[in-house]
Amino acid sequence: FGLGNAVKYGGIFVPPYKAVIHQYMREMMAGCGNKKLDGTKIAVTVNKQEIPFGVVSLAARMQQAQAEAMYRMYLGGGSDMSIWSTKMGDDSDETYGENAVTTSVETVEKMCLEKEHASEYNVEISEDEQKALEEAAKNFIAANSDETIAELAVDEDMVKTFLELETYDVKMKDAIEAKADVKLDEKEYQQMSFSYASAKVSGDDLSDDDIKTNKENLQKFFDKVKEDPTADFNTLGDEISKDMTATTGTCPTYEEGDDSAANGTTYPDEVRTALRKLDEGALNEEIIKTDSVWYVVRLDSKNDETATESKKESLTNTKKDDFYNDTTDGWKKKAGIKEEKKLIKKIKITDNHSFTIQTPTPTPDPNVTETPAAEDSAAADSTAVTETPAASEAETEATETPAAEESETTVAAEDETAETDTEAETTATPEAEK
Repeated sequence: FGLGNAVKYGGIFVPPYKAVIHQYMREMMAGCGNKKLDGTKIAVTVNKQEIPFGVVSLAARMQQAQAEAMYRMYLGGGSDMSIWSTKMGDDSDETYGENAVTTSVETVEKMCLEKEHASEYNVEISEDEQKALEEAAKNFIAANSDETIAELAVDEDMVKTFLELETYDVKMKDAIEAKADVKLDEKEYQQMSFSYASAKVSGDDLSDDDIKTNKENLQKFFDKVKEDPTADFNTLGDEISKDMTATTGTCPTYEEGDDSAANGTTYPDEVRTALRKLDEGALNEEIIKTDSVWYVVRLDSKNDETATESKKESLTNTKKDDFYNDTTDGWKKKAGIKEEKKLIKKIKITDNHSFTIQTPTPTPDPNVTETPAAEDSAAADSTAVTETPAASEAETEATETPAAEESETTVAAEDETAETDTEAETTATPEAEK
């Protein structure tokens, strides 16, 4: 069709893929290569609160930075985190990048509702805190290049809005959880401690000789413990075989604790059932035999104080979190929320384009009022230090320093948000981590 019209009416026919290249070159040569995003457009409305696109964009980039920092810290990732364009599952059409944007929008909506209900919990932001937020927003804009600010589609007011919402989020979480009426039964959290030795008796990695040796070694171990029930399992295990697992563990003292304990099902039912029947210091009268592993167990304490207290605290925090989530979810169900889907889709988190986020770790200033929210920093940089009112915690490094500490993370952004491959530097904000 294109060729026919070129012949009929005159002109030069360019195949479609070449036309795209030519159009791109013309725009770039003319200085029109960047698609500038309008951060002032309203992306989300929560009841009467209108949230501009720039705030949502900043929230998404902060979540992206946090995820990449944790990826490198805990999973040993390199400079690239190439998962954003990956589907979340075989049955899902949503990519990890798309999910990150959706989650960021939901987080902003929740923070808006927290701000709306703040007076019900006597939560407010003081004048000093407002001044600190204003100063932090100002420093954020000053520390970043025009290209970075354009890519984020934010201005100083939007940064301040984001910081303010983050501050309400931290304060309101504490205030809501303080109202949680947490009641626990000791059967839910009491932990017993025990010593055990185990040996694998099946598996593709084991030969018949391996299985025979493992069984014989565990029997030797059992015979020796019967002679000395107070023996140290670890030491005795090393004496018999360096390959033997002989150590200590904890698990719920009562069945009621199994459902709420991460370690409730670490040990098989046969082991937990046997332990619950023993007196303290008693060795189980026989080797516990499951299909894959054999065990020798001794109950050391029905109530391990350290493990019990840790589990009680963990379970209390979980119930507080549940109460907090139930409260905010209830607000959301009743709220009038409008999302500008087409506008929000312009936030692209993919593997195609990357830029560096640099976050300063400022020296604490005793004259500056701290905001309650701590900084989620994906990186730290000593050359672009922006002092912020909140204590900074670098996600990419576990070591905290009183002065700016340098590290960095890479955040991906699709060409639809930024048509250039320019590497921009962004200073993270002090309120990004809860």
